[in-house]
Amino acid sequence: MENNPINKIKECIENIENKNFNVYFYTIDSKGAPNSYVYYIYQTAKTIKDMGYNVHFLHQEKEFEGVASWMGEEYANIPHHNIESEKIEVSPSDFLFIPEFYSNVMNQTSKMPCKRVVIAQNFNYLTQVIPAGATWEQYGIKDCIVTTNRIQNEINNCFPKIKTYKVNPCIDETIFYNDDKPKKLIFNIVCKNNTDINQIVKPFYWKYPMYSWVSFRDLRNLPREDFANYLRSGAFTIWYDRDTEFGNSALEAMASGSIVIGKVPENEPEWLIEDGNIKDNGVWFFNVSDMHTIIAGAIETYINDELPNIIIENMKNTAEKYNCETFKHNVTEVYVNNIFNNRKIELETSLAILENKNQ
Repeated sequence: MENNPINKIKECIENIENKNFNVYFYTIDSKGAPNSYVYYIYQTAKTIKDMGYNVHFLHQEKEFEGVASWMGEEYANIPHHNIESEKIEVSPSDFLFIPEFYSNVMNQTSKMPCKRVVIAQNFNYLTQVIPAGATWEQYGIKDCIVTTNRIQNEINNCFPKIKTYKVNPCIDETIFYNDDKPKKLIFNIVCKNNTDINQIVKPFYWKYPMYSWVSFRDLRNLPREDFANYLRSGAFTIWYDRDTEFGNSALEAMASGSIVIGKVPENEPEWLIEDGNIKDNGVWFFNVSDMHTIIAGAIETYINDELPNIIIENMKNTAEKYNCETFKHNVTEVYVNNIFNNRKIELETSLAILENKNQ
């Protein structure tokens, strides 16, 4: 094909129409530790790959451990490239998706010919890394994919010229499900550090020594299958996450039939609120000092075989809204029908302008 601007653009348009282009996802290394933030990016990438697109991950780690140990080889085997040691050539028909906290990558890639889109899962991450006075518009970013209504509203308020799309995370029902087997009186703990665990467990035993026989189980750093099995077998899951935006782990516990005892985070997840009120889809508290009394009450409820069926049913209904089929539909609508197709329209517009000039 003759190497001129018109033919180049025509080639790019054909590449998009024929899925003959590359979709790059910039990612961090989870270091083998489960991470809902990383999971969302990999789940999105694999969904797009399964549609027949050429998907790649980019990273800057010399020794990249990846997600094989906790997500499996089907995710780890998606091609990964170290941008420090490999030369990546992109074309106007390619796409690069960048997490919100990589403002340096947005800046460094501003001259690239590919379409660049931000994926924002936590607004606080964005505020921590972007230089004061800088905006995404300065980096040439025009589109952003978010995971929650709150993030979408924040970005629309801060960057009104940015086009936002929402794709909620999904709860994989093939892994997280309730098998209806009798559950053990065990309290799973989903939190981020030992300080939180100590704050939960030690004062409880001090306050309620008669329940010293009750077990608490730390679910950090487990492969997803093991994590799901433990959720499914335990009657209760204590969810303590101060800075979450979506609250994946709480929903995974709900899907597994483990009653969630959770501290309401500062950024209330959208599945927790209805008409301004806390939903009855778990046992929720605001003050940590109330947690131990709630745990003691849960033990009594279990012993007396009085587990609240209405909460269990509401948990099931809440989790089912974020199923994989809905996720796939939303990914198709946002990535394929909007991001990819809009890029094709942009190129067609550029082509028309060039052809008019040459007439």
